[in-house]
Amino acid sequence: MEETSNSPLWRFSTMKVGGEATRLCQPGSAEELIELVEKLNNKQEPWYILGGGSNTLISSEGVDGTVIRMTQMTKLATPEPDVLIADAGARLPHLAKYAAGLGLSGLEFAVGIPGTVGGAVVMNAGAHGSCMANVVESVEVLNSESGKISTWSKDDLKFVYRNSAIDPAKDIVISARLRLQPGSQEQITAITQHNEEYRWRTQPLGWPNLGSTFKNPLPEKSAGLLLDQSGAKQFKEGNAAVSAIHANFVINLGGATTKEVVQLLKRMQETVQENHGLRLHPEWKTLGKFSENIAEIWNGE
Repeated sequence: MEETSNSPLWRFSTMKVGGEATRLCQPGSAEELIELVEKLNNKQEPWYILGGGSNTLISSEGVDGTVIRMTQMTKLATPEPDVLIADAGARLPHLAKYAAGLGLSGLEFAVGIPGTVGGAVVMNAGAHGSCMANVVESVEVLNSESGKISTWSKDDLKFVYRNSAIDPAKDIVISARLRLQPGSQEQITAITQHNEEYRWRTQPLGWPNLGSTFKNPLPEKSAGLLLDQSGAKQFKEGNAAVSAIHANFVINLGGATTKEVVQLLKRMQETVQENHGLRLHPEWKTLGKFSENIAEIWNGE
């Protein structure tokens, strides 16, 4: 297992924002993870899970405690012709292309989501009209309090829009069992490539970002459209700015701090509230110390 002290976390954020963690540990297996969590709990040391860093705002002020980064756990297995088991650290774009290569349909939507399987299960990540709830059959979860791994069925997970029953503070996703549909490899690959190209056309991939900022408040009301109609594409706070390509994306122009990002998110929320009477809620998770008041932005989550 890789372990470093005073590790700068901006390196592991797709937004390139984040201070130092007291310690960074990167387990390569479920056994290493279980041993690590047990040791930290016995010492009563705080710890936090980090996946691909594509949906988590990491504080510029750092993190007191151990950050457990899951991206070294990447094993894939196909125990049945239409079943794919993926470790929590497997990246969704790689997984989508891997499934397409096997002629398995169901993960085409995931090719444009730069996160990991674990995080995608926790937040029921989705795109292109589909989501993880449509493919997850069961999940292996480590309960950090008991140190035991149990299998959660789809019913146990209680998937809803951008959320699940998993509590990241105590439940750690180890792997997910995905039930896919056999199909034409050529056709599945074509759809996967189309979705990937669509992402390149419609998202600010040239700038560090954390993906979609806010959840869609209603099925027929996308956060991006509401923000665009409210003039949010003109918003900027220091080196954090709303993308001119997609109004629901916040980009780092270079050297942005979480204070600037939080100020920008507050402005985005307020302008939609004023113009449309709807409150937007962030898709992102947060990690670390925040001196500014972020509770009001995440209120109701």
